[in-house]
Amino acid sequence: MKYRIILPEEQRVTSWSGGQTRELYIAGGQADYAARDFLLRLSSAAVETKRSVFTSLPAYHRALMPLDGTIHLTHDEGPEICLSPFQTDVFDGGARTVSEGECQDFNVMWHKDAPFSVILQALAAYPCQQTGASLDFYYAYRGTFHLKTGGEDLTISPGMLICLWQADEICIEADEPQQAAPIIHVAIH
Repeated sequence: MKYRIILPEEQRVTSWSGGQTRELYIAGGQADYAARDFLLRLSSAAVETKRSVFTSLPAYHRALMPLDGTIHLTHDEGPEICLSPFQTDVFDGGARTVSEGECQDFNVMWHKDAPFSVILQALAAYPCQQTGASLDFYYAYRGTFHLKTGGEDLTISPGMLICLWQADEICIEADEPQQAAPIIHVAIH
């Protein structure tokens, strides 16, 4: 098992039409979001305007999860989708997507031709698990967690992202379970 820890100070922060985004991870192609040349990107954005239109990304799938606050999304003027914290919406990145409401969110974007699938979830309970994924990401929004896998005991603090390649069983413990928000898990199969 191989792992990488990405600290908050290593993450790139940029502005977008609705606020600021923090790029947690990007890979594939030239790994360049601005050039739309990547296979996979994980980010967390502060949605600071009451109404915003998402950037059109027709070559990508997107998964979005508010970490706090409630947002309302419409895709191509379809029905409104209301997302409370830790609920997920998966949609076509090329759809005209309008967001109403302010929040901090977590985003996953992956190329439509990518040879993998993506699962985004918030884990409120932390049983030992075997994800079966080739790559697992864990992001701590609030609270400190310990991930135990392959003989390693990794500490993940708020804002950190841990990438685990080919992990066997993963056990997660929160330092203060009563105060910790769910840990965000992205599995790449």
